[in-house]
Amino acid sequence: MTLSTQHLANNGGSVAEATERSLFALGSDAEAIDGQCGTMVADSRDCIPNDAKDRVAAPLEEGDQEALGAATATVLQDQTNLLPMRQLLVIFAGLSTAMFCTCISLVGRELWLKAAGAMLDQTIVSTALPSLGRVFDEADIASWVGTAYMLTSTAFQPLYGRLSDIFGRKSILIGNLLIFLLGSILCAVSKNMIMLIVCRAVAGIGGGGITTTVTIVVSDVVSLQDRGKYQGIIGVVVSAATALGPVVGGLFTEKVSWRWCFYINIPLSAIAIIIVTLVLPLKPVRGSMSTKLKQIDYAGCLISSAVAVLILLPISWGGTRYAWDSAAVLAPLITGFILVALFVLVEIKFAVIPVIPMHMFRNVHVSTCIFTTFVTGFATFLPQFYQVVRGDSPLESGILILPLILCQIVTSFSSGILVSKYACYRWNLLIGYALWTIASGLFTTVDSSTSSAKLVGYQLLTGLGSGQTLQITLVAIQAALPRHEMAVVTSSRNFLRMVGSTLAIAATAALLNNVVKTTLISKGLPQSTISSIVADPTAINTLGLSAEDKSAAIDAYGRFSA
Repeated sequence: MTLSTQHLANNGGSVAEATERSLFALGSDAEAIDGQCGTMVADSRDCIPNDAKDRVAAPLEEGDQEALGAATATVLQDQTNLLPMRQLLVIFAGLSTAMFCTCISLVGRELWLKAAGAMLDQTIVSTALPSLGRVFDEADIASWVGTAYMLTSTAFQPLYGRLSDIFGRKSILIGNLLIFLLGSILCAVSKNMIMLIVCRAVAGIGGGGITTTVTIVVSDVVSLQDRGKYQGIIGVVVSAATALGPVVGGLFTEKVSWRWCFYINIPLSAIAIIIVTLVLPLKPVRGSMSTKLKQIDYAGCLISSAVAVLILLPISWGGTRYAWDSAAVLAPLITGFILVALFVLVEIKFAVIPVIPMHMFRNVHVSTCIFTTFVTGFATFLPQFYQVVRGDSPLESGILILPLILCQIVTSFSSGILVSKYACYRWNLLIGYALWTIASGLFTTVDSSTSSAKLVGYQLLTGLGSGQTLQITLVAIQAALPRHEMAVVTSSRNFLRMVGSTLAIAATAALLNNVVKTTLISKGLPQSTISSIVADPTAINTLGLSAEDKSAAIDAYGRFSA
């Protein structure tokens, strides 16, 4: 089957860009390209769907956009600007700084039970949370510091892709950086817990937008052929921040002040804003502000945000603040799922430029990658295992999970290079998920007597598997769709990944709490003591339990929490 690269070029972008996109889309089996306007003979067996060569064409040119009408012109404007290596290095310094200081994954329930995908801001705060509860003498609502950030960063996630299409990537990225900076400043000067929670919600709006917009910008300045390599670099930044966060947070909390957990975001955000403003050369989006405002899918934005809050909030409550079968949990959950159906109807039937185009889920590669991202919500309770079962401090527990993070760093970067070199991602994903599954199975054998060597080995295997999947799934879904849908599929993938992460943490925590409750009830402990332990497992060491009861509680966590 043949494909004219000139045809792709005529629909927007250069012949060179059309050629490299065609090469990547067809995988490493391309046989020949006959000059600039020649034909490509290829067989795409492993990497991209066979019909991708008809769907990866660049966005329409201005004349074609006008023919489609004002309603869709803005979203089809091409913001691609492939850059040389020297310029990319400077830009990636700014983008990496932005990613380093914010969050991509959720921290569930009690913030210190961190998901292993969180970045510097979230992992730093996770180690400071117990101190915050003591300083403000409001430990009973301290978990809302994490919940507020989780809700806003997730609820606004579907909006960022489409808004960056309408208003431009650069404007949205700078706006999110400013919001995150403002939220961090207000958190650092908070006078009470309520103020801190509200300000964390503000920071979450910007933080969630930064992570998505950065990945979209990377796709605008890097060719599809090289995207795996550069997304791998972003993966390295994510993992490095994950490794440093608990350590830095522990040092700030123990040696200086918890406020420095937020002050550190100020210079990092400022550096990112300066670099993005002065150096990032993305194409501006044409059109008046009034025209752009009319193109926003307001109904879709409102419903999607409501869905996120109504589903995630009761999930974070279930089993701890309220029983799973209580009205406080079931009512918002049922309402949220009803709104999901309404959202799908609005996006299919009424939205001119939908926040999440439903038709993209008909692509088997997109739906498969998003589904696997959703169900592998990568929630680990290793920090809890080290703190509760082994008696380590938050700082020590952060250091003890470094094997997982460091292995993830190496694998994320190397897998990106392999995908860029061989133009194929299938084997990375298959091997990665296989190793991850094996590691998860091995972790089910962990208990309080498991040796440190085994724990390190299981962490290395987990990092080896997860590092090959977290960034490569993004490249896979972008390669399977036209460029003008790249932003919305990226934000949709990140949104569902964060929801899946929250569900995974909630489900795991519910099972863990049930095991612990059953064990402690059998020992005859008072209900108030059991509730205190479930709310804060580290309280096992401070409640004055007998040696037998303390040992039983630790064994219960040891059998499950890793």
